Parts: sequence; structure tokens; C-alpha cells
Amino acid sequence: MLDDYQPTGEEPPVSESLRTDIDELCELHDHITRVVVNLNLSDETFSDQYSDSGKARFEFEAVLRMFLYMKIREVNQSELHRRLKGTTYLWVRFGLGGVPTQQSISYIWRNRLSLTDRRMIMATARVVREIAAGHGIVSDDEPRLHPNEVDAAEITDDQIMDAVRAARDRGLDEFDSARADNATFEDLAFFERQGYLNIADRGTTTRSKGSSKRFERISSRRETPHGDTHLRTMKKTAAPPEQITLDDYEDGRRPRDWQRIRDEVLDPFHRGVETILDEVRANGGIREPVIAAIDITPWPVFISPYKDDEDVARGDEPVVVNGEERYPRGEYPEMVHGLTEKHKHGYQMATITIIGEDTPIVLGVEPVRRESKWETREIGDTSQADLVDQLLEQAEQHVDIHKVFCDRGFDANGVRDVIDRHDMIYLIPKRKYTAEIEDIEELERESVTDTGVVRNVPHRHESRIHTGSIMYVPSTKEEGAHAVFTTNRDVPVEQVQGFVGQYRQRWEIENEYKTIKKHFLPTVGSMDYRVRFLYFVIGVVMYNVWRLTNLLFREAVDVHLGERPPIPAGEFIEILAFCIVPGD
Repeated sequence: MLDDYQPTGEEPPVSESLRTDIDELCELHDHITRVVVNLNLSDETFSDQYSDSGKARFEFEAVLRMFLYMKIREVNQSELHRRLKGTTYLWVRFGLGGVPTQQSISYIWRNRLSLTDRRMIMATARVVREIAAGHGIVSDDEPRLHPNEVDAAEITDDQIMDAVRAARDRGLDEFDSARADNATFEDLAFFERQGYLNIADRGTTTRSKGSSKRFERISSRRETPHGDTHLRTMKKTAAPPEQITLDDYEDGRRPRDWQRIRDEVLDPFHRGVETILDEVRANGGIREPVIAAIDITPWPVFISPYKDDEDVARGDEPVVVNGEERYPRGEYPEMVHGLTEKHKHGYQMATITIIGEDTPIVLGVEPVRRESKWETREIGDTSQADLVDQLLEQAEQHVDIHKVFCDRGFDANGVRDVIDRHDMIYLIPKRKYTAEIEDIEELERESVTDTGVVRNVPHRHESRIHTGSIMYVPSTKEEGAHAVFTTNRDVPVEQVQGFVGQYRQRWEIENEYKTIKKHFLPTVGSMDYRVRFLYFVIGVVMYNVWRLTNLLFREAVDVHLGERPPIPAGEFIEILAFCIVPGD
């Protein structure tokens, strides 16, 4: 591989020892970038110093590797900056400690490096390219790191905070309170504070002295908003415009207040999702079409919908609950309803999330409206089919979806019809297990795995019919029983076990809810739906930021993107608490 090297123009010759080092590294490694990282840049080859080195922000050797990479890749300074910024582990790998600006890259090359070093970089890059080509390790893609290549302890807090800061700018700054231009505090000051409240499990308005003082301490702002001002600003952010336009009457009816609050909050949320996904795509964290999961999570409240006996007034109308007369409170939030657990009530939110091998980003949030026993007028539920339809419409703004997984709570032909109309494959279990499957007509059965499938099954909803398969697999919960799954895909019996096995990926959305509730939701006393929905959506933004940050550092710590992200949420929120208060 060590052919004679003829320097071009004024390039100096590359020593035999360096050429041998390059050849051995190309034999050992499978990518040019790893060759650059491991190359011995001795004092004999390079000067080991900057011009005016006392003002240099970046280490000399790290800069050499950066420019070697640029010349080997044959990219310009603009493209180098884009790659360093978009592929975070490149600058971690080179030891830069951060991403230099394009102006800094240009200045260092022209003013900080000597002419001799610049010529030697170009000569060395030419040799690396030629030898690497002979070894067949030239590639346009960046390599994944091996477990023993980088110690996670080498990643500094500053590097992590840089990544978090970049991610923060793809979420919170999209929200707008629509306050006057001459307001004392800019919107970001309030959302810095709310981000802190979400991650620090503090009260809604930070009226407690402890949380207020801590926020003021970690913030470098000269002043921070007062708690009452903060709460008013949050309500204003989620409040819809006072005037209703004709566009609001999509189905000919006046939209309910909670629907208008939803629209007001989700618009900035989706702008943030799009920018986060841009970064995810740039770092190879998503391959479309994706698999998505849909589910619903409760957010309990602890104020009873019923009056205490001493508060009942003459003329109050009772409702009958479990055979007992109860008296509903007036002005109780309409979005609070009874939960599955007995005597529990609260808000519910539905979400749609990317699952599987891709970075699990939440793509959409929908409020859930259920009719409650204490309500004296009929308002109606949000059907599961409508929830799914709204969530899919939100998600389709951002990604192409191939499959959708739902739990048994979505076992309804209306849901199946909606997903089929969106031209996606669904996988939804039936509510009940089946003990015997031998007597089912048209059953195809595989004796080895004890799985079965009935194909070409019609699913009817209103005036539509689509066909699919009903699949039977041995239950892992009930001895001798079978779990039953439905899909609109024609599944051969030998593929049933593998296809249904993918359903385990749906548990990622359950872990998502646990993480959001444990680490990214504040303690909230307010029952105001503007506050509740906004704070939940901000919690989702924080969750997405956490997932993006882990993607940026996935290579350096070498763990999978799924259930064991490299930066635990508990650690992340402490870092984020500092990152979201950058000061003036």
C-alpha cells in the first residue's frame, strides 16, 4: 500500500514513519475518521503551536485533526462547520470541546496556523486519502464508535450542556404569550422558569420561598419574574384569541373552549417538533417510514367533583352515583373525568410517539374529553376513533408512518377504520383472550409455535369495509389461552409470531409516560385547563429534548436509544436547569 508519494506544488514530503503509521491505521480501522483520531501527530511533523497561542480557544492537536478531516474529506469550511454541528460526536472525537463557528475555522486556518503546518496538513491528507482508498475504507458516512473507543467519563458537562442548549432552542422558544412589546421580561424568561418548574418538580408559580430562591440563584438574570406574573403569563400563552372566526366553525358548531386551548398550545409545539426532527434526521436517528404507538395517560387531580355535606345549598340538583345521591360542584373543570381506578378522577392526555429502533420522539398530543357521572348536561365523549384520527393528522405533519400499535383500549372497528384510511398498518389486540382456537373456521394453524391466523376478515365501520387478519398466539399471561391480535395486513401463518412479537416495542410509550411524570411534570395546584394542558405539553417538549440530547451523545457513550439512554433523565434535568437560564 505504501506507494511512492510525490508532493504536489509546495507541499512538503510526508515522512516514511508517518506513512507507515497511516498504513497500519488503515489496516486496523474501517473508516478514515478513526484514522484521523488515532494518527500520531508528532512534533517532528507539525510545529505543536499556534501563532499567538495564548488567545486560542481550541487545543492545537484538536485543530490539526479537524483540518486533516476537512482536507481528507475534501469539503469546504462551511461544510466542515455543518458536519461538526450536525454530527456532535465528531467534535467530541477530535477533542475540540465544542463546535467552532465558520468564522473561527476560517480565522484559525489563515491566522493561527503557520504556512508550514497548513502545507503539511494538505500533504498528510493527500497521503491518507490515497492509502485509505487502497484499503477500501473511503466512505461518505460517519462511523459508529466502538464501546472501547471512547470513555463516557471523557464527556464534559460543558459538552453535554452545549448539546442541551442546542436542543432547548428547538422547543421552548416557540411559545408566545402575545404580551405587549414593552413588557419587562421577554417570553423566554418565563419559559426558562417554567422549564425549571417542570424539571424540578416545583409548584406552579414558585410562590414558595425555597423554589423561588433556588431559581434566582441558578439564573444569571439580574431579575426574574414574580410568581403571580409568571402564572398570568402562562395562562395568557395558552389562552385562545377572544374573537372567534368563521374558520373556527369547521363542522358548523362553535368550538368548545378546551378545543381552542388545544389549538393555541399545539401550534408552537409542532414547530418545535419539526426542528427537533431536523436535528434527529441530521444525526441518523430516524429512518422513515417509522413505527408509531398511541396511548392515553392520566394526570390525577385531588379535588372532589362533589360538594361536602356542609356546602350543599337549598335547590342544588343531585346526581345518583352508585345508588347514592351526590351534589356536583359548580364550575368543575369539564375536562376532568373519572379514571379507571375506583374513586379516582383527573385529566387524560393521548399521545403518538415514534417507537422501535428510531429515536422515540413524541409527535402529537391530544386532550381526552370523557362524559362524567357528575355532569348534569350531556356533552359527549371524544371517541377513540376521533382521538386516533387527530393524532395521526398531527404526526403526518412530520413523518411518514408505516405501522401503528395501540393497546386493548383501542379495540374498536372505528379505530381500525381510521388507521386503514390513513393507509397505515395497524396492530391492535382484542380485549379478551381465547381459550381454544381449534374450532374456528378458515383457521390456518402452525403446529410448532401453536399460532393461528384467519385471513381476509372483513372489518365494518359505518359505510366502509376493509379486510385484514385475526392472529392467535399463545398467551404469556394465561396458561392454555391465546392472545388475539387484529391487523389490516394479510399475514402468512409462518410470519404471525414475528409480526406480533413487534408489539413489545409499544411498551416504549409506557416508559415515556413514566419518565414524563417522574421528571418533566411540575406539581400543579391549579385546575385551570389552560395551565394543565400547557404544562403537560411543556413536559413533552422536555422529554423530546432529553431524547434528542441522548441521540447527540449516543456514540460517545455507546448505548442504545431505547430504554437505557446514556444521560438518565434524573441527571439530565439538573443539567437542563442550568441550560435554560442562560441570563441576559
